[in-house]
Amino acid sequence: MLNFALCRSLALTLAGAAGTLGITAAAAQQQPSAQTAQQTTEKLETKTPSQAPAAAKRPSVGLVFEGGGALGFAHIGVIQWMEEHHIAVDYVAGTSMGGLVGGLYASGLGPDEIKEFVKRIDWPTVLSGQVPFQALSYRRKEDKLAFPNRLEFGLKHGFSLPSGLNTGAAVGLLFDRTMLPYWDLKSFNDLPIPFRCVATEITTGKPHVFQDGPLPQALRATMSIPGVFAPVHHGNEIYSDGGAVDNLPVDVARAMGAQVVISSYLNAGPPKPESLNSLTGVVGRNISIMVATNEVRSLKDSDIVISSDVSKFETLAFSKSDDIIPIGYKAAQQMAPELEKYALNDADWAAYVAQRQARRRTDLPIPQFVEVYGVTGMQQSDIAVRFEKFVGEPIDKDQIEKSIAGLQGTGLYSTINYNIVERNGKRGLLIRPANKTYGPPFMNFGLTILANDSNNVQLGLGLRATFYNLAGPGSELRLDGAVGQLAVLSGELFRPLKAGSRAFVAPRAYLAHQVNPYFVGTEQLEEYKEKRNGLGVDLGYLFNARTEVRVGEDVQWYSERRTIGEGAAQDFSLTPFVTRVRFQYLGQDDYMVPTRGSLVSTLYNYYTERPNGSGGYSQLTGRIEHFIPIRSRGILPMIAQGGTSFGADNLGLAGLTLGGPLRLSAYARNELLGSDYFLGQIGYLHRLAQLNPVFADTIYAGGFYEIGKMYGANAQTPTLPNDVTGVVVIKTLFGPVFAGLSIGDSDHRKWYFGLGRVF
Repeated sequence: MLNFALCRSLALTLAGAAGTLGITAAAAQQQPSAQTAQQTTEKLETKTPSQAPAAAKRPSVGLVFEGGGALGFAHIGVIQWMEEHHIAVDYVAGTSMGGLVGGLYASGLGPDEIKEFVKRIDWPTVLSGQVPFQALSYRRKEDKLAFPNRLEFGLKHGFSLPSGLNTGAAVGLLFDRTMLPYWDLKSFNDLPIPFRCVATEITTGKPHVFQDGPLPQALRATMSIPGVFAPVHHGNEIYSDGGAVDNLPVDVARAMGAQVVISSYLNAGPPKPESLNSLTGVVGRNISIMVATNEVRSLKDSDIVISSDVSKFETLAFSKSDDIIPIGYKAAQQMAPELEKYALNDADWAAYVAQRQARRRTDLPIPQFVEVYGVTGMQQSDIAVRFEKFVGEPIDKDQIEKSIAGLQGTGLYSTINYNIVERNGKRGLLIRPANKTYGPPFMNFGLTILANDSNNVQLGLGLRATFYNLAGPGSELRLDGAVGQLAVLSGELFRPLKAGSRAFVAPRAYLAHQVNPYFVGTEQLEEYKEKRNGLGVDLGYLFNARTEVRVGEDVQWYSERRTIGEGAAQDFSLTPFVTRVRFQYLGQDDYMVPTRGSLVSTLYNYYTERPNGSGGYSQLTGRIEHFIPIRSRGILPMIAQGGTSFGADNLGLAGLTLGGPLRLSAYARNELLGSDYFLGQIGYLHRLAQLNPVFADTIYAGGFYEIGKMYGANAQTPTLPNDVTGVVVIKTLFGPVFAGLSIGDSDHRKWYFGLGRVF
């Protein structure tokens, strides 16, 4: 059964309407320093007055921030107003997004710096939990192009799911970067403003108050949505969203020593009636009511409540910070008569700020060694080698995170964090990778739908299982299976020639069956079942994470057998040896809808036998795609592809084809058949909307002009087939969903829709 916090966050995320949703998370592993994070505690430590930086002869003030997802941006406006009006804060406590904002403020960042921090975050990427496509290793890029979705499963303990849609790796790196100067922080009391944040220990259902240990991990633990972000594992404890137990932690601020508590409350307003018409809406509303219940006591115990009316915004509206922040400022202004009772005069304020700034840390040591914590053996040494270049150099966070992204691109790690550690009086760079708990082996899954006629809807289901290091370090066994219009069962063993080598050998075996239509003009006369079964081996070289070349030799059993129709005599059965050369450059920035970069793919095959003739024949096909961003919302795709059979004719169904969605969209799939072809496409896609980044991403709409030419085709083939097509593409958790309408020459018209790879 799902725990309470998980149910609450999932339901509110799906409903998109819960104003009290917090963001909590998962610290993968504890930093192995002398000062470790305190385990679950129910008794809150009360600070002595000497620990608080409160001015003499005034009551100590605690500022408490409620959890609320993107609605918590209003807290920044509250901070801004209080700073401008000289309201000194002696203690800060928060939950979820309130913990994030509170932690940034407590660490010495001013309101303008916090604004810049949230604006710099690529929220869609952070919330989607995806490693950027460009950072993936070459083989993981291939996986994403073959299965263009966010689904990954594990086979380590049988079939298993990850503990969240998002590991929280990107969130963790944000905090590593920002809080790095506090690498040796002994207690959160030693921050410029003493600080606490709250999570739920989900095995017991009790609150956990973070008061010491690594600050980035505490912030990471208070900013993750259960079921979306993976929970925090620390020893035997598992930390999740604190909103379920203490979403407005006034009691925590009181326990710290605050005599006056100011609460920054997020008023999400009554539920929208339309949100209660769905199951998720009703569940979300019930859970939000339960969360609100744990806030009632906190509101009563507050001396001042600043209530920000954020009812016009959704919990996951992270792109709306510029609109939400002023709401908090306005709410604080409305409470000015009460707040200004605690304002300091200019001299006292200057002294307070100077004292606070004196506690702020900005300096970073130069690393004298690299330590890798959390993995052992060869894995540990391989990671250490990647980061040796940072020893003896001033810390460059951008370059460190670039190296981390490359390591994360291997697909083996759920999170990789970094910090500074001291050993025997020396300071070094600490790298903390956490292996994925559910694999390897890993499984990719993909559903494909393709239709361009009401009577021609094709469904497909594909699976890929990848096993690591079965034949030595760096080796991979890839097993593929698919059912549908294309049925495949194949296996490939990828093995570097020696450990760390870019050269590799890849033996393989495959069974591939598919259904091919045969057209004369616009009329489909027959249908054939194609079989390509074979054994082969490739020698190849990986130049980098984008580029690969292979040369291989196969023995193949290749046939076409008619299943519908009669009279065209396209049947054949061959057993050729096949020599092939393949080159690929995967330089685009996304696997669903690229916004920039290029893709180049070429394949040359020589067959020792040919249908309808003696001797062998060669075929070369190639494709070049280039994407150019146009201002902030537009994309200009330019695509050229072609193929040649080098003068071989009368190849029948062994020839080259055109037709189908975004391959001359106004024509049916494989309607054009010949020996040589080219196709040029130019289009424009415009971003219409940014969707909930947890389950979807973006909606694009646009159009393409397509023009082609088929040589060696039957007499009914148009001389210069072309069309215009309008298309809508939606990037979703399950892959790109697309639909369009195309109008072409010779009275060709097609509508189409699908789920699967677009480019």
